[in-house]
Amino acid sequence: MAKQASKKTVESKKNIYSRAFKEGLENLTDELQLAFQWDRPGILLVINNSKLGQVKVQQALAYELTKKNKRVEWVKADHKSPDVIGVMCKTSNRDEVVFFVTGIGNNADALISSKIYGALNLRRELLVEQHIRAVFWLTSMEAASLPHRAPDFWAFRHRVIEFDSRLGVRKA
Repeated sequence: MAKQASKKTVESKKNIYSRAFKEGLENLTDELQLAFQWDRPGILLVINNSKLGQVKVQQALAYELTKKNKRVEWVKADHKSPDVIGVMCKTSNRDEVVFFVTGIGNNADALISSKIYGALNLRRELLVEQHIRAVFWLTSMEAASLPHRAPDFWAFRHRVIEFDSRLGVRKA
């Protein structure tokens, strides 16, 4: 009896995520793997409507990256660090690092928000020049404002993957 219960528990843990979730996660890991393999940058935007959903994707991606001996460094855009690209560029030993960037549009202060978007727009080339691999975690509202507030950064992105529980995963 105990063996059946534990087997059932293991099977249910394997199937925690939907097929769309797994597909989106696979797209992210494949894109990052290729960036490391070809020694190129990776500027990925991940859009998720729910904070809980976003946390699940972050945890799953971090787990996959650590299995591949990669390190995750968190960078939060806020009043202390409006220039997230500068923060990433100053990080030492970033050859095996994937940066998880949050807080791009979560600032109520218009001046700080303007500094964040301005820094993304003006310093975007450093991401490419320094072969930085970064995943920018966005809500749908943040994603909608990004092309307007930082159009040059938006043009530099490599991939957009949207996790939407209603529609599955969308790639752009």
